[in-house]
Amino acid sequence: MAKHDFIVIGGGHNGLIAAGYLGKAGFDVCVVEANDEFGGGTRSGEVCAPGYISDLGGMIHGMISRTPLIMNDELDLQGKYGLKYIRPDALCCTIFDDGTNLVLNHSIDQTVKNIAKFSQKDAEMYPRFIEYMGNMIKVAGIGANTPPPKWGVMQSALDSSPEGRDFLVTINSSAQDIVEQWFESPQLRITLTRWCTEMMINPTAVGTATLLYFVLYIHQLVPPFPEGGSLRMVEALKACCSDYGVTLKTNASVVKVKVDAGTAKGVVLESGEEIAASKAVICTANVKDLVLKWLGDEAPANLVRQARNLKSAEFVPFNMSVALKKVPDFKTGNEVKAAYCIECAPLEEEYLRTFNEYRFGKFEPNMPLITMPCLWDSTRCPEGHSVVNIYNYAPANLYGDYNNWNIYKEEMADKAWAFTKDLFTNITDDDLIGDRWVFTPVDYEKWNPAFHKGDITHIGLQPSQMYGFRPFPNSHNYKVALDNLYVLGSCSHPGGGIAGAARAGVQAVLDDFDVNFNKLVKK
Repeated sequence: MAKHDFIVIGGGHNGLIAAGYLGKAGFDVCVVEANDEFGGGTRSGEVCAPGYISDLGGMIHGMISRTPLIMNDELDLQGKYGLKYIRPDALCCTIFDDGTNLVLNHSIDQTVKNIAKFSQKDAEMYPRFIEYMGNMIKVAGIGANTPPPKWGVMQSALDSSPEGRDFLVTINSSAQDIVEQWFESPQLRITLTRWCTEMMINPTAVGTATLLYFVLYIHQLVPPFPEGGSLRMVEALKACCSDYGVTLKTNASVVKVKVDAGTAKGVVLESGEEIAASKAVICTANVKDLVLKWLGDEAPANLVRQARNLKSAEFVPFNMSVALKKVPDFKTGNEVKAAYCIECAPLEEEYLRTFNEYRFGKFEPNMPLITMPCLWDSTRCPEGHSVVNIYNYAPANLYGDYNNWNIYKEEMADKAWAFTKDLFTNITDDDLIGDRWVFTPVDYEKWNPAFHKGDITHIGLQPSQMYGFRPFPNSHNYKVALDNLYVLGSCSHPGGGIAGAARAGVQAVLDDFDVNFNKLVKK
């Protein structure tokens, strides 16, 4: 039986981050990944045609780029292992049904001018809103880079300052509530809440107001994306782990976590191989699989109940990528090409209704998020050509049944392409190169088993599943029920996406094994 200090279940970016820090601390670490490649939801590839690189999962590195992992290059991903980031001129814009658009530029002054097209009053209010959210982020960012406190302790601390009390009000409000309080223009309200919905939550849901602080990223430091595709981050992390002696195993699907006297002792793989952990087992895969499958009878009844009751994201992705002989021009005006995320939305009543309809299985691909990294990254495709990603929200149960995605996949892809193509002035089907790449929620679950029914957040980002409550109210400090068993990554705060959530969690692990994290990363 192989034996290591730590076993990390899941080889997405979070699993590799945890392994990198543990390896740097001198521990013997083994990462087991069910797929035949590492990366989880952080992958890219030439799926349409050779030489045309598409991001297949996460695209925006906004949250992780603001962590010390990247800003201080704690694992030398940039300085030694070749990770290179590119920053576009603007992060996001919205194209509306009437052909108008609103671009949120890096410059607040330019953004104010853009807002004034729709409302002079809102243009004047916007700088005040940004200042307000700047105060809010001081408390909203708790737990992003260090373990969050227990919820009761956090509430008490928040109640001791005006900003904290504002945050307590905000966490019990929806994003739509807040933007309606500040702004009269539906175009600005939609643009702000549309960005919040990237966390896969209805903008009218309680708690989504806390996501508005992401707007600050647009002006403080435009979130970057990696040159060559998101897989470049994974390749850098793998190289880092290898240099620290981490064992990286693919095609290593876990079927059981071994437990002895209430302590996690190792894992059993589908192949029958057993691997022992002398110190701890760390799960960065879906916590539902950990509790409901791999722990088996060792999972306490209360934990099983909590795992079964975990909420999922309120909608899931339907994604497409195409390679084109040209760079698209937009009917609304090419000023939108300054933005990395070109988002579409109907006007407000239909926009808000659309999110409610996902619950009932309804879907129309009329709100795509369009990205064209090739505008800034020449490594993505041949010069003069383009790769266009078309990302839509969708219900997990299309027309009431998850399996309907297998039936209607191509029909929905045709609709999504027709809608997007109509936004351009110079693109026809003759400009397509190779094959359209299309991923439904069913495809996403097959691609990454942690994405249950296409849920790319693993478990939803509702307030009841954030901070010290994520994933469970009794799993504070990343421990789950048993000794030497930790949950890090997307199922821990701050949650899914390319957020590098494992960096905060691994600090708790290292502290339990008498390693000073600050000394470890000091340069």
